Amino acid sequence: METRQDVLNWLNGQLRFGIKPGLARIEWMLERLGIEELPSVHVAGTNGKGSTVAFLRAMAVAEGLRVGTFISPYIIQFEERIMLNGHPIAEDDLVRIANRVQDCASSSPETLTEFELLTVMAWLYFHEQQPDLVIWEVGLGGRLDSTNVLKRPLATVVTSIGHDHQGILGDTLEEIAKEKFGIMKHGVPMFHSLDDERLIHVLEQQATAFASQVVDITPLIKTIEDGRETVVTYEGLEKVTLGLTGHHQSRNGACAVAVARQLGWGEEAIRLGLATAQHPGRYELVSKTPRILLDGAHNAEGVAALIEQVKLEDDVTILAAILADKDRASMVASLRTVGRVYETTFDFPRTRTKESLIEDGADYVDWKAWLDSWVKAPQSKTLVVTGSLYFISEVRTYLHETFTND
Repeated sequence: METRQDVLNWLNGQLRFGIKPGLARIEWMLERLGIEELPSVHVAGTNGKGSTVAFLRAMAVAEGLRVGTFISPYIIQFEERIMLNGHPIAEDDLVRIANRVQDCASSSPETLTEFELLTVMAWLYFHEQQPDLVIWEVGLGGRLDSTNVLKRPLATVVTSIGHDHQGILGDTLEEIAKEKFGIMKHGVPMFHSLDDERLIHVLEQQATAFASQVVDITPLIKTIEDGRETVVTYEGLEKVTLGLTGHHQSRNGACAVAVARQLGWGEEAIRLGLATAQHPGRYELVSKTPRILLDGAHNAEGVAALIEQVKLEDDVTILAAILADKDRASMVASLRTVGRVYETTFDFPRTRTKESLIEDGADYVDWKAWLDSWVKAPQSKTLVVTGSLYFISEVRTYLHETFTND
């Protein structure tokens, strides 16, 4: 492989192997490559984990640390999945790392999936770069996720438990929770922002067996001022306007505050990180005139959080692309409480077809042509684009090109 496109083609070629939960393949690769664990924080959750990572990264940079992050999916460019101090991995490094991983994987007893190979690439890159801290975002679930080869993280976080990927993680919230709580390690504190007493009970039972401290972060939140900006007062900190907007972001920020204090970071770095954190595609304002917001609310709980913020907007139109494995009916019904909803599809394996959407009564549009028309002659004061993060990524790129060329 000589270019980033070669790497992307190689990884995409592995998608045919699907999802294969388990850690043995990753452990074999890491041992073969001689990779040792770095100081790490491990973040899981149905919603909020990406935002929590963003807050923590900004705090760590403000603290003067070199920090690596592994996230999924990306919004702007593929290389965002492996970053150092918020900067995506460079093409030369990406190609070199991918070739080493490919060579090693060629002798693996079992074929690795796309996500497993990408995880190993991150491990190898961070092993070479030796950052002060690595923040790992779980890809799917927790217990059997590729990132869960961590043996001794400094802290673990579970941001939320919701209905997502039931076919893999379980049908009930308790079953899903047990999978996400699977990142817990003996003697390592776990921070959470759960509000379901049943799930907290399950967590505390597991923590007893693991001799791990469970820390509820919600008492840290003292006041929240909602508006087009989200202003929060946390215990021991002056009021701060969060870099990420939305009532729910107060909890994600609190998770980061709690972990940062556990790691001994300064209060000024914590406050600065809260104010400067950025996470594309999460209630992101991409145009003021006309007013266009992007939010990757891709499940029922994400939509509920989005609606609470959208209620503060005036005269809203919504464009949504919801994947076939999501509860489209309930998500669309909820979105219709705050604005007119148009639905669309895009080029992605798990997307719904135009025919199925029309059959289900969707107000279907071809999103590019419709968006062009809306930008030229807005039909409302605010447009919110939501649904799959993969869709948000495409729309974000398209809008950037549109406004750049105008």
